[in-house]
Amino acid sequence: MAEGGLEGSRILVTGAGLVGSRLVRSLAANGAKEIRVIDASAERLRSLGEWAEPLAGDITDPELAARAAADADLVFHTAAILEGNDVAAYHRVNLTGTEVIATAAARSGAVRRFVQLSSVAVYGYAHGDITEEHPIAPKPEAYSRSKAAGEAAAFRIGAAAGMPVSAVRPAGVFGPGSRYFSGTFMKRAMKRPIRMVGNGRGSQPVIFVDDLVDMLLTLGTHPAAAGQVFNCAIDPSPTVREYLHAYGRLVGNETWMGIPTALVATVGSVIVPFSKKDTYGRHLPRNMRMIDRTINYKMDKARRLLGWSPRHDVTAGVEATVPWLREQGILPA
Repeated sequence: MAEGGLEGSRILVTGAGLVGSRLVRSLAANGAKEIRVIDASAERLRSLGEWAEPLAGDITDPELAARAAADADLVFHTAAILEGNDVAAYHRVNLTGTEVIATAAARSGAVRRFVQLSSVAVYGYAHGDITEEHPIAPKPEAYSRSKAAGEAAAFRIGAAAGMPVSAVRPAGVFGPGSRYFSGTFMKRAMKRPIRMVGNGRGSQPVIFVDDLVDMLLTLGTHPAAAGQVFNCAIDPSPTVREYLHAYGRLVGNETWMGIPTALVATVGSVIVPFSKKDTYGRHLPRNMRMIDRTINYKMDKARRLLGWSPRHDVTAGVEATVPWLREQGILPA
């Protein structure tokens, strides 16, 4: 691999979901020689077409990980469990999976950079302006805890083996292929009035998917990224109302009806004792209090060390998502 570049490189990508699939295409466009992709879904792997060498299987399988990481110059670890109530699955994939992949990469002896896709969830209930120096304090929920543990594991294993590791902590990812932050929000924005929990003035931290992919590529190649972690978000964050109205304007709808968070917390408290431990519902009242707060994941470090900033604001990102929304039948043609 050329120093600092992607052309001619051998690359391992874990996960062929929203981020991984677009990352693969970008790597191919940038001249990568070989792209191996591990994913448990044969269907997702088929969707990559000729862009990659598919490796169907579980990222917690040490033999598969060793075979996939052999001779790789770069590893982009994007595979993760993002939703659901299977608490054990979060830890198995987000922590154990990271340990297995990072260990295989370290043992290969060829990996020049291991890039970990982490999450702003590692900051937990933090609000206000949040830099990368903010203490890691995950929520008492499986996703938040497992992502924080996975990030720490990647750096720990990399340090022990002398393998450079970089990590990115993205906000909510929107854009083509984003079922929740684009698909679900578009559906909400088509209702009159738009109904949302909160007063609408709280923050909705997001990042456009292609900007996240661009940052991943930068972390894989920029000398200053080694050993560092970076936030990845639109800074400052849009408010919830601004974000929803960006979708609403596509159908001429900028109505709003906020549902008080206190009401939802009070009603929801009835289900709290019956919610599974370490899930969002188990901590519903505290999660409701976060909705109206201001949260800005600061991008100063990325600008200073990498010369990098997101290229899409909310309006540009939503406009770029329109073709996908129409293909999915969510937005009328």
